[in-house]
Amino acid sequence: MLEVSADIVRPGGFTLAINTSFPNDRVSALFGPSGSGKSTILRLIAGLEHEDGTIIRFNGETWQDGNVFLPPHHRQVGYVFQHLNLFPHLSVDGNLAYAEDRQHRTTGMSRCDIIEILHLQDLLDQPPGQLSGGEQQRVAIARALLSNPQLLVMDEPLGSIDAAAKDRILPYLQRLHMNLEIPVIYVSHSLDEVLYFADTVYTIEAGRITRESSVVEFSVDGIGIHQSEAAAIIRCRVVVTDEDFSLTEVSFEQQTIYISSDKFRPGDDIRVKIPARDVSLSRQRHSSSIINVIETTISSIMDPGDGPTAMVKLSCGEQHLLTRITRKSLKELALRPGEKVFAQIKGVALMTDYER
Repeated sequence: MLEVSADIVRPGGFTLAINTSFPNDRVSALFGPSGSGKSTILRLIAGLEHEDGTIIRFNGETWQDGNVFLPPHHRQVGYVFQHLNLFPHLSVDGNLAYAEDRQHRTTGMSRCDIIEILHLQDLLDQPPGQLSGGEQQRVAIARALLSNPQLLVMDEPLGSIDAAAKDRILPYLQRLHMNLEIPVIYVSHSLDEVLYFADTVYTIEAGRITRESSVVEFSVDGIGIHQSEAAAIIRCRVVVTDEDFSLTEVSFEQQTIYISSDKFRPGDDIRVKIPARDVSLSRQRHSSSIINVIETTISSIMDPGDGPTAMVKLSCGEQHLLTRITRKSLKELALRPGEKVFAQIKGVALMTDYER
């Protein structure tokens, strides 16, 4: 377990006041706006900043307190920066070899596994300058992992690449999520990245952690109604695969959802994302081209009182969905908490191959 305590006041008014712990074998995301203190926390953890009033302990070992300061190279932390720091005079293979020669320990993922998961086989002979931004970031992640750290910190690793490149690299992060056996602290102000990669979300505002929740809880309770990316994360179990239609039938709280994938086996536990914008409501079940229709109960309605839309939270067994509907529809349907409604799901996105 990583324990972090800091009470820092800097000239200009910035204050960092936190006292929290991050679990092992999980991806913990620090989520919040720019300037809230996310990167400062990572730099304190890695030993790149030395501030009085800071205590860092990892698995019982003190890295910093009032009497101790362990330098960065003794903390065995892999650091992935937003702005790439690959060696331009070395090939991809050379960059990876440099990290491998400086391994902190001999356990961890193998070179072959890392290259395969991040799909670097065809890039090894190329210099970083000939790679796309997304490819360079995959190399940077691989290099951090090849040092075999006991802790990985990632500071907005997708922040400097465009949306298309981000969409291409997110699946690689999903695969890492299932293979890493070390804790990861992931910093981002991108909701989509957090929903894809995190297990636990720490919301940070103005130097203070205001909320700690699982990514499932965060997806339905920790997101403002104006967030265009709002989505529910749900856990499902694979029932059967229909190869003829490339669909997988999964069980969600004793109801059925179909996913556009045929690579799973019965009994697999998976996590999927259902965007709020892709869910509509009806008081009756209708025959239509939408195959995913779930019976739910209205849990709460978040109506801002102005603007065009409202957010409705739906309960289904122990889990929840979100839907963004127009305030006009909310009024015309006369929706109220506690009522039964049918959620028509137009889009289901696979999040991770398997739940850990």
